[in-house]
Amino acid sequence: MKTLDRYILKEMLAPFMVSIFAFIVLLIGRVIYDNLDFIVGKRVPLVLVLRLVAFQLPWVIGIVLPLATLFATSLSINRLGRDSEITAIRMTGTPLRRIFLPILAVGFATSLVAFWFSETVTPWANREAQRIVRMIWGLQNAPLIQDNVFFNSENYYFYVQKVERPSPTQVILRNVMVYETPVVGGYPMLMTASWATNKDNLWTLHDGVLRKIGPDGFTEYEAKFREVCLNLKRPFSDFWESQYTPEEMSFRDLRRQVALFAQTGRQANEMQVNLHFKLSIPFSCLIFALCAAPLSLKFARSGSYSGILLGIIIMFLYQNNIWLGKALGIGGMVHPVLAGWSQNIIFGLIGIYLIWREE
Repeated sequence: MKTLDRYILKEMLAPFMVSIFAFIVLLIGRVIYDNLDFIVGKRVPLVLVLRLVAFQLPWVIGIVLPLATLFATSLSINRLGRDSEITAIRMTGTPLRRIFLPILAVGFATSLVAFWFSETVTPWANREAQRIVRMIWGLQNAPLIQDNVFFNSENYYFYVQKVERPSPTQVILRNVMVYETPVVGGYPMLMTASWATNKDNLWTLHDGVLRKIGPDGFTEYEAKFREVCLNLKRPFSDFWESQYTPEEMSFRDLRRQVALFAQTGRQANEMQVNLHFKLSIPFSCLIFALCAAPLSLKFARSGSYSGILLGIIIMFLYQNNIWLGKALGIGGMVHPVLAGWSQNIIFGLIGIYLIWREE
Protein backbone atom coordinates (compact mmCIF):
# COMPACT_ATOMS: atom_id res chain seq x y z
CA MET A 1 0.00 0.00 0.00
CA LYS A 2 1.41 3.37 -1.02
CA THR A 3 1.91 6.27 1.36
CA LEU A 4 -0.90 8.20 -0.38
CA ASP A 5 -3.38 5.40 0.22
CA ARG A 6 -2.44 5.05 3.89
CA TYR A 7 -2.70 8.80 4.40
CA ILE A 8 -6.21 9.07 2.88
CA LEU A 9 -7.43 5.96 4.71
CA LYS A 10 -6.12 7.36 8.00
CA GLU A 11 -7.99 10.60 7.26
CA MET A 12 -11.22 8.64 6.78
CA LEU A 13 -10.87 6.44 9.86
CA ALA A 14 -11.91 8.93 12.57
CA PRO A 15 -15.06 10.31 10.87
CA PHE A 16 -16.02 6.77 9.82
CA MET A 17 -15.91 5.42 13.38
CA VAL A 18 -17.58 8.52 14.87
CA SER A 19 -20.37 8.31 12.26
CA ILE A 20 -20.97 4.63 13.02
CA PHE A 21 -21.24 5.31 16.76
CA ALA A 22 -23.47 8.39 16.33
CA PHE A 23 -25.93 6.76 13.91
CA ILE A 24 -26.14 3.55 15.96
CA VAL A 25 -27.11 5.61 19.01
CA LEU A 26 -29.72 7.55 17.01
CA LEU A 27 -31.27 4.51 15.34
CA ILE A 28 -31.33 2.42 18.52
CA GLY A 29 -33.20 5.32 20.08
CA ARG A 30 -35.68 5.13 17.21
CA VAL A 31 -36.16 1.37 17.76
CA ILE A 32 -37.03 1.99 21.40
CA TYR A 33 -39.29 4.92 20.55
CA ASP A 34 -41.20 2.94 17.88
CA ASN A 35 -42.00 0.25 20.46
CA LEU A 36 -42.40 2.55 23.45
CA ASP A 37 -46.21 2.33 23.61
CA PHE A 38 -46.43 -1.39 24.21
CA ILE A 39 -43.19 -1.45 26.25
CA VAL A 40 -44.75 0.96 28.73
CA GLY A 41 -48.33 -0.26 28.33
CA LYS A 42 -47.46 -3.91 28.89
CA ARG A 43 -44.69 -3.16 31.41
CA VAL A 44 -42.20 -5.18 29.43
CA PRO A 45 -39.23 -6.37 31.54
CA LEU A 46 -35.94 -4.58 30.91
CA VAL A 47 -34.24 -7.83 29.88
CA LEU A 48 -36.77 -8.33 27.08
CA VAL A 49 -36.30 -4.74 25.89
CA LEU A 50 -32.51 -5.23 25.80
CA ARG A 51 -32.95 -8.45 23.81
CA LEU A 52 -35.18 -6.60 21.33
CA VAL A 53 -32.55 -3.86 20.93
CA ALA A 54 -29.75 -6.44 20.53
CA PHE A 55 -31.61 -8.28 17.76
CA GLN A 56 -32.38 -4.99 15.98
CA LEU A 57 -28.69 -4.05 16.00
CA PRO A 58 -27.76 -5.91 12.74
CA TRP A 59 -30.59 -4.08 10.93
CA VAL A 60 -29.25 -0.82 12.34
CA ILE A 61 -25.70 -1.66 11.20
CA GLY A 62 -26.99 -2.32 7.69
CA ILE A 63 -28.33 1.24 7.59
CA VAL A 64 -25.36 2.80 9.39
CA LEU A 65 -22.58 1.47 7.13
CA PRO A 66 -23.67 3.45 4.01
CA LEU A 67 -24.21 6.60 6.10
CA ALA A 68 -20.81 6.23 7.78
CA THR A 69 -19.16 5.85 4.36
CA LEU A 70 -20.98 8.95 3.12
CA PHE A 71 -19.97 11.20 6.01
CA ALA A 72 -16.43 9.81 6.25
CA THR A 73 -15.93 10.58 2.55
CA SER A 74 -17.46 14.06 2.80
CA LEU A 75 -15.53 15.11 5.90
CA SER A 76 -12.15 13.67 4.88
CA ILE A 77 -12.18 15.08 1.32
CA ASN A 78 -13.51 18.39 2.64
CA ARG A 79 -10.57 18.65 5.04
CA LEU A 80 -7.97 17.65 2.43
CA GLY A 81 -9.41 20.06 -0.13
CA ARG A 82 -9.81 22.92 2.34
CA ASP A 83 -6.13 22.69 3.34
CA SER A 84 -5.06 22.43 -0.34
CA GLU A 85 -3.52 19.01 0.20
CA ILE A 86 -5.36 17.50 -2.77
CA THR A 87 -4.13 20.40 -4.91
CA ALA A 88 -0.57 19.69 -3.82
CA ILE A 89 -0.96 15.97 -4.59
CA ARG A 90 -2.36 16.74 -8.05
CA MET A 91 0.59 19.03 -8.79
CA THR A 92 2.83 15.95 -8.61
CA GLY A 93 0.96 14.56 -11.61
CA THR A 94 -1.36 12.23 -9.68
CA PRO A 95 -4.81 12.16 -11.32
CA LEU A 96 -7.87 12.77 -9.22
CA ARG A 97 -9.26 9.30 -9.87
CA ARG A 98 -6.06 7.84 -8.35
CA ILE A 99 -6.46 10.05 -5.27
CA PHE A 100 -10.04 8.83 -4.84
CA LEU A 101 -9.09 5.16 -5.37
CA PRO A 102 -8.66 4.26 -1.65
CA ILE A 103 -11.99 5.95 -0.88
CA LEU A 104 -13.73 3.89 -3.56
CA ALA A 105 -11.99 0.77 -2.21
CA VAL A 106 -13.41 1.51 1.25
CA GLY A 107 -16.87 2.02 -0.28
CA PHE A 108 -16.68 -1.28 -2.14
CA ALA A 109 -15.39 -3.21 0.90
CA THR A 110 -18.08 -1.69 3.11
CA SER A 111 -20.71 -2.65 0.52
CA LEU A 112 -19.56 -6.27 0.68
CA VAL A 113 -19.75 -6.22 4.49
CA ALA A 114 -23.24 -4.65 4.37
CA PHE A 115 -24.42 -7.27 1.86
CA TRP A 116 -22.97 -10.07 3.98
CA PHE A 117 -24.84 -8.73 7.00
CA SER A 118 -28.09 -8.49 5.02
CA GLU A 119 -27.70 -12.09 3.80
CA THR A 120 -26.60 -13.87 6.96
CA VAL A 121 -27.08 -11.96 10.19
CA THR A 122 -29.90 -9.47 9.58
CA PRO A 123 -32.68 -11.87 8.44
CA TRP A 124 -32.12 -14.15 11.43
CA ALA A 125 -31.91 -11.19 13.84
CA ASN A 126 -35.07 -9.62 12.40
CA ARG A 127 -36.94 -12.90 12.87
CA GLU A 128 -35.79 -13.07 16.49
CA ALA A 129 -36.79 -9.44 17.06
CA GLN A 130 -40.24 -10.07 15.58
CA ARG A 131 -40.57 -13.17 17.76
CA ILE A 132 -39.98 -11.00 20.82
CA VAL A 133 -42.57 -8.47 19.60
CA ARG A 134 -45.07 -11.30 19.02
CA MET A 135 -44.27 -12.70 22.43
CA ILE A 136 -45.14 -9.34 23.98
CA TRP A 137 -48.35 -9.12 21.96
CA GLY A 138 -49.16 -12.78 22.56
CA LEU A 139 -51.81 -12.03 25.20
CA GLN A 140 -54.08 -10.45 22.60
CA ASN A 141 -57.01 -12.38 21.17
CA ALA A 142 -56.23 -11.43 17.56
CA PRO A 143 -52.81 -12.58 16.32
CA LEU A 144 -50.39 -10.04 14.87
CA ILE A 145 -50.60 -11.13 11.23
CA GLN A 146 -48.68 -8.65 9.06
CA ASP A 147 -48.98 -7.43 5.48
CA ASN A 148 -46.70 -8.75 2.74
CA VAL A 149 -45.64 -11.97 4.51
CA PHE A 150 -44.72 -15.55 3.64
CA PHE A 151 -45.43 -18.65 5.75
CA ASN A 152 -45.96 -22.35 5.27
CA SER A 153 -48.05 -25.19 6.70
CA GLU A 154 -47.78 -28.88 5.86
CA ASN A 155 -47.17 -28.96 2.08
CA TYR A 156 -48.55 -25.46 1.40
CA TYR A 157 -46.66 -22.16 1.02
CA PHE A 158 -48.65 -18.97 1.49
CA TYR A 159 -48.12 -15.34 0.51
CA VAL A 160 -50.45 -12.64 1.88
CA GLN A 161 -50.14 -9.13 0.49
CA LYS A 162 -52.58 -7.28 2.76
CA VAL A 163 -54.39 -8.00 6.03
CA GLU A 164 -57.65 -6.35 7.10
CA ARG A 165 -59.32 -6.64 10.52
CA PRO A 166 -63.00 -5.58 10.33
CA SER A 167 -63.51 -6.72 13.92
CA PRO A 168 -61.36 -8.04 16.81
CA THR A 169 -62.27 -11.63 15.90
CA GLN A 170 -62.35 -11.40 12.08
CA VAL A 171 -59.37 -11.27 9.71
CA ILE A 172 -59.62 -10.89 5.92
CA LEU A 173 -56.56 -11.65 3.80
CA ARG A 174 -56.23 -9.86 0.45
CA ASN A 175 -54.32 -11.05 -2.64
CA VAL A 176 -53.42 -14.50 -1.39
CA MET A 177 -51.16 -16.93 -3.26
CA VAL A 178 -50.95 -20.62 -2.28
CA TYR A 179 -48.35 -23.04 -3.63
CA GLU A 180 -48.95 -26.75 -3.02
CA THR A 181 -45.75 -28.78 -3.21
CA PRO A 182 -46.16 -31.92 -5.33
CA VAL A 183 -46.08 -35.48 -4.11
CA VAL A 184 -43.51 -37.79 -5.65
CA GLY A 185 -44.21 -38.05 -9.37
CA GLY A 186 -46.85 -35.32 -9.27
CA TYR A 187 -47.00 -31.68 -10.33
CA PRO A 188 -47.28 -28.55 -8.18
CA MET A 189 -50.56 -26.63 -7.87
CA LEU A 190 -50.85 -22.86 -7.66
CA MET A 191 -53.88 -20.99 -6.38
CA THR A 192 -54.36 -17.24 -6.36
CA ALA A 193 -57.33 -15.61 -4.67
CA SER A 194 -58.55 -12.04 -4.36
CA TRP A 195 -59.39 -12.59 -0.71
CA ALA A 196 -59.55 -15.32 1.92
CA THR A 197 -61.06 -15.97 5.35
CA ASN A 198 -60.43 -18.50 8.07
CA LYS A 199 -62.42 -20.29 10.74
CA ASP A 200 -60.62 -22.68 13.03
CA ASN A 201 -58.40 -24.72 10.67
CA LEU A 202 -60.49 -24.15 7.54
CA TRP A 203 -59.20 -21.65 4.97
CA THR A 204 -61.69 -20.38 2.38
CA LEU A 205 -60.27 -18.79 -0.79
CA HIS A 206 -62.59 -16.59 -2.84
CA ASP A 207 -62.58 -15.40 -6.48
CA GLY A 208 -59.37 -17.02 -7.67
CA VAL A 209 -57.60 -19.16 -10.24
CA LEU A 210 -56.20 -22.69 -9.85
CA ARG A 211 -53.26 -23.78 -12.02
CA LYS A 212 -51.45 -27.08 -12.45
CA ILE A 213 -47.81 -26.65 -13.45
CA GLY A 214 -46.16 -29.18 -15.74
CA PRO A 215 -42.56 -30.47 -15.60
CA ASP A 216 -41.45 -27.76 -18.07
CA GLY A 217 -42.70 -25.00 -15.75
CA PHE A 218 -45.63 -24.00 -17.97
CA THR A 219 -49.29 -24.12 -16.98
CA GLU A 220 -50.96 -27.35 -18.11
CA TYR A 221 -54.37 -26.73 -16.57
CA GLU A 222 -56.10 -23.55 -15.46
CA ALA A 223 -59.56 -22.93 -14.01
CA LYS A 224 -61.32 -20.12 -12.21
CA PHE A 225 -63.15 -20.72 -8.96
CA ARG A 226 -65.57 -18.80 -6.79
CA GLU A 227 -64.64 -20.59 -3.60
CA VAL A 228 -62.09 -23.22 -2.54
CA CYS A 229 -61.59 -24.61 0.98
CA LEU A 230 -58.32 -25.84 2.52
CA ASN A 231 -58.56 -27.84 5.74
CA LEU A 232 -55.21 -27.57 7.51
CA LYS A 233 -53.98 -29.24 10.66
CA ARG A 234 -52.60 -26.07 12.18
CA PRO A 235 -54.94 -23.41 13.61
CA PHE A 236 -54.86 -19.93 12.14
CA SER A 237 -53.33 -18.45 15.28
CA ASP A 238 -50.16 -20.52 14.76
CA PHE A 239 -49.29 -18.89 11.46
CA TRP A 240 -48.10 -15.67 13.01
CA GLU A 241 -45.20 -17.56 14.58
CA SER A 242 -43.84 -18.67 11.19
CA GLN A 243 -44.60 -15.71 8.94
CA TYR A 244 -41.64 -14.08 7.19
CA THR A 245 -41.61 -10.51 5.90
CA PRO A 246 -39.12 -9.54 3.15
CA GLU A 247 -36.96 -7.93 5.87
CA GLU A 248 -36.74 -11.34 7.59
CA MET A 249 -35.59 -13.10 4.41
CA SER A 250 -32.23 -13.16 2.67
CA PHE A 251 -31.77 -12.16 -0.97
CA ARG A 252 -31.57 -15.84 -1.91
CA ASP A 253 -34.76 -16.77 -0.04
CA LEU A 254 -36.74 -13.85 -1.43
CA ARG A 255 -35.53 -14.61 -4.97
CA ARG A 256 -36.75 -18.18 -4.54
CA GLN A 257 -40.18 -16.93 -3.46
CA VAL A 258 -40.35 -14.49 -6.38
CA ALA A 259 -39.55 -17.30 -8.84
CA LEU A 260 -42.11 -19.53 -7.14
CA PHE A 261 -45.01 -17.10 -7.31
CA ALA A 262 -44.06 -15.76 -10.75
CA GLN A 263 -45.52 -19.00 -12.09
CA THR A 264 -48.99 -17.79 -11.09
CA GLY A 265 -48.99 -15.27 -13.93
CA ARG A 266 -49.85 -12.46 -11.52
CA GLN A 267 -47.82 -9.31 -11.15
CA ALA A 268 -45.60 -9.60 -8.08
CA ASN A 269 -44.16 -6.11 -8.33
CA GLU A 270 -43.77 -5.55 -4.60
CA MET A 271 -41.76 -8.74 -4.11
CA GLN A 272 -39.54 -7.99 -7.13
CA VAL A 273 -38.93 -4.40 -6.03
CA ASN A 274 -37.98 -5.56 -2.52
CA LEU A 275 -35.66 -8.13 -4.10
CA HIS A 276 -33.70 -5.52 -6.04
CA PHE A 277 -33.51 -3.15 -3.08
CA LYS A 278 -31.97 -5.97 -1.03
CA LEU A 279 -29.01 -5.86 -3.41
CA SER A 280 -28.87 -2.17 -4.33
CA ILE A 281 -29.00 -0.65 -0.83
CA PRO A 282 -25.87 -2.44 0.52
CA PHE A 283 -23.95 -1.22 -2.54
CA SER A 284 -24.96 2.36 -1.77
CA CYS A 285 -21.71 2.48 0.25
CA LEU A 286 -19.74 2.46 -3.01
CA ILE A 287 -22.14 4.91 -4.66
CA PHE A 288 -21.89 7.34 -1.73
CA ALA A 289 -18.08 7.24 -1.92
CA LEU A 290 -18.18 7.82 -5.69
CA CYS A 291 -20.63 10.72 -5.47
CA ALA A 292 -19.57 12.45 -2.25
CA ALA A 293 -15.84 12.59 -3.02
CA PRO A 294 -15.94 15.01 -6.01
CA LEU A 295 -18.82 17.02 -4.52
CA SER A 296 -16.93 17.52 -1.25
CA LEU A 297 -13.85 18.66 -3.14
CA LYS A 298 -15.91 21.12 -5.16
CA PHE A 299 -17.32 22.79 -2.02
CA ALA A 300 -14.26 22.37 0.20
CA ARG A 301 -13.52 26.10 0.25
CA SER A 302 -16.97 26.79 1.74
CA GLY A 303 -15.78 25.70 5.19
CA SER A 304 -15.62 22.64 7.40
CA TYR A 305 -19.38 22.51 7.92
CA SER A 306 -19.98 22.09 4.20
CA GLY A 307 -18.89 18.45 4.47
CA ILE A 308 -21.58 17.72 7.05
CA LEU A 309 -24.21 19.72 5.15
CA LEU A 310 -23.33 17.98 1.91
CA GLY A 311 -23.65 14.57 3.55
CA ILE A 312 -27.11 15.46 4.89
CA ILE A 313 -28.26 16.72 1.46
CA ILE A 314 -27.04 13.59 -0.35
CA MET A 315 -28.64 11.36 2.29
CA PHE A 316 -31.95 13.25 1.97
CA LEU A 317 -32.02 13.11 -1.84
CA TYR A 318 -30.97 9.45 -1.92
CA GLN A 319 -33.66 8.40 0.59
CA ASN A 320 -36.36 10.27 -1.32
CA ASN A 321 -35.21 8.59 -4.51
CA ILE A 322 -35.66 5.21 -2.76
CA TRP A 323 -39.20 6.12 -1.66
CA LEU A 324 -40.08 7.32 -5.17
CA GLY A 325 -38.59 4.21 -6.78
CA LYS A 326 -40.53 1.92 -4.43
CA ALA A 327 -43.80 3.73 -5.08
CA LEU A 328 -43.36 3.66 -8.87
CA GLY A 329 -42.13 0.07 -8.91
CA ILE A 330 -44.87 -1.34 -6.68
CA GLY A 331 -47.44 0.62 -8.65
CA GLY A 332 -46.18 -0.96 -11.89
CA MET A 333 -45.22 2.40 -13.44
CA VAL A 334 -41.54 1.43 -13.88
CA HIS A 335 -39.75 -1.91 -14.14
CA PRO A 336 -38.72 -3.40 -10.75
CA VAL A 337 -35.04 -3.38 -11.80
CA LEU A 338 -35.16 0.34 -12.52
CA ALA A 339 -37.15 0.99 -9.34
CA GLY A 340 -34.59 -0.83 -7.20
CA TRP A 341 -31.45 0.55 -8.82
CA SER A 342 -32.46 4.05 -9.98
CA GLN A 343 -30.91 5.82 -6.97
CA ASN A 344 -27.57 4.06 -7.49
CA ILE A 345 -27.62 4.76 -11.21
CA ILE A 346 -28.40 8.46 -10.76
CA PHE A 347 -25.91 9.18 -7.98
CA GLY A 348 -23.24 6.95 -9.57
CA LEU A 349 -23.48 8.81 -12.89
CA ILE A 350 -23.32 12.15 -11.05
CA GLY A 351 -20.11 11.05 -9.33
CA ILE A 352 -18.49 9.79 -12.55
CA TYR A 353 -19.43 13.00 -14.37
CA LEU A 354 -18.02 15.25 -11.62
CA ILE A 355 -14.73 13.33 -11.48
CA TRP A 356 -14.48 13.59 -15.29
CA ARG A 357 -15.14 17.34 -15.14
CA GLU A 358 -12.53 17.87 -12.43
CA GLU A 359 -9.96 15.87 -14.40
